[in-house]
Amino acid sequence: MNTEKTPSTEVVETPVPTQQPVYDIAETPEEFVITARIPGVDRSAVETVIDGDDLVITGKRTWKQPDNWKLLHEEIPAVDYRLVLRLDHRVNRDALKAHLTNGILTVMLPKAEAVKPRRIEISS
Repeated sequence: MNTEKTPSTEVVETPVPTQQPVYDIAETPEEFVITARIPGVDRSAVETVIDGDDLVITGKRTWKQPDNWKLLHEEIPAVDYRLVLRLDHRVNRDALKAHLTNGILTVMLPKAEAVKPRRIEISS
């Protein structure tokens, strides 16, 4: 009976953790603005979807080290981001816009016309 232990050559993948990104919500007279920090996520790996009454933001941060590198220490793991925010009747769901700059995702949610401030003319 062989009791020698041989090193395993099996690659074991650990699950990628899911994090909620830190985010801010601001309001202007014309729109709501959400800014979310998703560092290291490429634009092609970000998805912003309206699902029913929810705005769902997802993104994946991945990195593949070059084949000739031997990793000695790792503190920047792969991560999946997920943020779900409930939309209400004040948002014009057909006019949302988003852009990603330097790891900051900005989503502009224009207000529905019915809730925007408007001036009422006074007649004589």
